[in-house]
Amino acid sequence: MTTNRLRYILISLFLCLAWHGQAQVSFTVQAPTSVAMGEQFRVSFTLKNATGTDFKAPAMSDFDVLFGPATARSSSTSVINGKTTSTTAVTYTYTLMPKRTGSFRIGEASIRANDRNYTTKSATIKVLPADKKASGKGQGASPTTRVDANSLFVRAIINKTRVYEQEAVLVTYKLYTLHPNLQFEQVKFPEYEGFISQDVEDDAEKQYALENYNGRNYQTAVLRQSLLFPQKSGRLTIPSGHFQVVVAVRREIADIDDFFNLQPYENVRRTLTTSPVNIDVTPLPDPKPEGFDGAVGSYRISASFGAQQAKTNEALTLKVTIHGSGNIKLMGDPKVRFPDSFEQYDPKAESSLRVTTSGADGERTIEYYVVPRQTGRFSIPAFGITYFDPASRSYKTASTQAFTVQVAKGKGESATMSGSGPDGIRMLGQDINYLKTAHTHATTGVASFAFSFLYWGIYLLLFLLAVLLLFLYRRRMKMIADEAGMRWRKANRVATKRLRQAAAYKQSSRGDLFYEEVLRAVWGYLGDKLGIAVSELNKNNVADRLMQMDGIAQPLVDELLGVIETCEFARYAPDSNEHAAMDAVYERVCSIIEQIDNSKSPKR
Repeated sequence: MTTNRLRYILISLFLCLAWHGQAQVSFTVQAPTSVAMGEQFRVSFTLKNATGTDFKAPAMSDFDVLFGPATARSSSTSVINGKTTSTTAVTYTYTLMPKRTGSFRIGEASIRANDRNYTTKSATIKVLPADKKASGKGQGASPTTRVDANSLFVRAIINKTRVYEQEAVLVTYKLYTLHPNLQFEQVKFPEYEGFISQDVEDDAEKQYALENYNGRNYQTAVLRQSLLFPQKSGRLTIPSGHFQVVVAVRREIADIDDFFNLQPYENVRRTLTTSPVNIDVTPLPDPKPEGFDGAVGSYRISASFGAQQAKTNEALTLKVTIHGSGNIKLMGDPKVRFPDSFEQYDPKAESSLRVTTSGADGERTIEYYVVPRQTGRFSIPAFGITYFDPASRSYKTASTQAFTVQVAKGKGESATMSGSGPDGIRMLGQDINYLKTAHTHATTGVASFAFSFLYWGIYLLLFLLAVLLLFLYRRRMKMIADEAGMRWRKANRVATKRLRQAAAYKQSSRGDLFYEEVLRAVWGYLGDKLGIAVSELNKNNVADRLMQMDGIAQPLVDELLGVIETCEFARYAPDSNEHAAMDAVYERVCSIIEQIDNSKSPKR
């Protein structure tokens, strides 16, 4: 039995090793993404690591087949860490010519190998018009020896010219060239005044693609793409960008000396400038619904509670998750109404954002921590977020479900009963004993206490205590109703908490997170301190409100706006991780907040 088991283990191990050592079989297609009319091109189907039979090419009726299929076989062997790997390939190649302009699909090819069928993916080829100034055989981007504004330039392209506040705008900087050999010496993208920007994530290597523009076929490459979120309404302008490039062009032979010149190419330097782009930003429509804090996009919300059964003095967690497209990092936290007997702590929020050419998709998670102090059955009403949807041009609300939690008495705790009912009556029957009705000789002491000076003194004390509690209660209700006053009082506390987090990022040399957290601290502080809604929070409104405060001078306002611009620029600057720069920004922000705190409230 032992021998059979050992033999089984050895055979299984051998099969696993053989399976892992076997090269993977694949069948792929290679085709250009774009070609020009009159230009020949090739489409290849490659089978790797197998011997194939019954190859079937897809229909290619939109193209003239000039030649094919041409079959080529290849093999290679590599040794890595003592492991030998062999790769074989057979390629079927067709030479095609487009019949007309447009986008055309080449279907799936199939082949049989290792007793199974393999198919390629389909390929789409865009056929561009012939270059109106092209010469020679190729009709694509024709090289030229003259470097001018028609042969080399950069465009700033936006996907929308009219948007709402906080609605994302995609700006693309694209290079157009007829020169195959060039390199950038200096790149300066413009600053986005009036916008919050997020660069599009792109891990792919930059590659040229053929594009027809104004009748010419250019080789194009995307230099950068960013999502811009306008912070105010009106006409906003994206300034010009500047790009210094060096182009290697072939010398023109003018005389015999040029003919014998050993340097057939010369370097030509050019500065490329993009044209300014205007964007018309429409203000969000009025009236704005209650609870709207400036969120623009499309969102959904979900929530989960820690437990439906709990005990007094034990912490509970309400986890809220917001998914959607938009600048989710600027969104405020949902307002949750917990029972009065639940002690609340500061929530913890985390945001993750993925920026692509289709928009900013992200997730924001908020965890609310509460501790129930009384027993009973409690309800947490449904809550949600209100946002403006640019697609439907309307305000919408995404809501969660309501939650119910039964709180029991904690172990070793003396809990206070809340509510009434049969459960409360049973507790009374257990906790209160029957009174002794036998006659005693203490009636004289009780009678002497009634209507005595101490008796009336206790009544007076209770009356004064009730008046004091009523006064404190009305004052508390007035403070809660005065939302602006509450925001004024908590502004410094919230800003201090965020600056502590920024200091932690500074110590770990995370410049991008440091400047982002400083911006959140400054904007949040200004919104709370000045009573400005998120949808109206911009530099102009902040400057106007600050100048209305006693003790605030113009130099302090200019310094504050300068710090904001420094942080917005430094998030994407290469030297944003320098400790000296972060220390200077941190000290300036703390000093500005301290000076604003020492000033008086806005003039009425």
